[in-house]
Amino acid sequence: MDTKDRPSDAPAAAAIRYAGLGFLVGFLLCAIVAGALMWQLQRPTPPPIVLHSLPTPDPTETPAPTATPGPLVVFVSGGVHSPGMYEVAAGARVGDALAKAGGLVADADPALVNQAELLFDGAQVHVPLPQSPGAEAASTSGALSTEAPSTQAPSTGLSGQSAPTAAGASSSASSGGLINVNTASLELLDTLPGIGPAKAAAIIAERPFNSVEELERVPGIGPKTLANIAPLVKVRD
Repeated sequence: MDTKDRPSDAPAAAAIRYAGLGFLVGFLLCAIVAGALMWQLQRPTPPPIVLHSLPTPDPTETPAPTATPGPLVVFVSGGVHSPGMYEVAAGARVGDALAKAGGLVADADPALVNQAELLFDGAQVHVPLPQSPGAEAASTSGALSTEAPSTQAPSTGLSGQSAPTAAGASSSASSGGLINVNTASLELLDTLPGIGPAKAAAIIAERPFNSVEELERVPGIGPKTLANIAPLVKVRD
């Protein structure tokens, strides 16, 4: 072959190389696209998204209603302007009862009664008064007298029983017979079961009674209390 013809082969060889390079690039692109399509087709379908509702909180327990304590009935005596039976709120103190009774009189000593003490239903609040000179003389000569006093002064301050029992009334009934509710003193009526100073004062205020059953008209005395005291009382001597 003549050497003069060789330079003319260089462009043809270059074209062949470019054509082969283009074919290789195209083949690679086709392979990439085909691989991407196959991967897309073979990819697993993701599970559907499920929306869950928010959990409902547990219901809270409703507190049980508490009973509102009822008013208290107390009896105020002694050195106050208006002695008597009064109704005070639950949780009241001795000073509240004294205020209901008009406060202490001028001769009463406020230091003798604890006005901060809590009250209870059926209690008696007694404020002592100073004795007159005549009363002191009578008390000093009392040793010469053969007659015992019929009643005893109530104790100073708060007295009575928050839960009376039948012991006092039973002893009174056994020693002196049945208690006459038309003539008995407040202290003697106080010994009956379920009868405190306040109810005893109410019994005195409702006198006279023609029968034991009429005691049920006294405020605070119901069928149960009447059944407890009926065997221990009478209305006639």
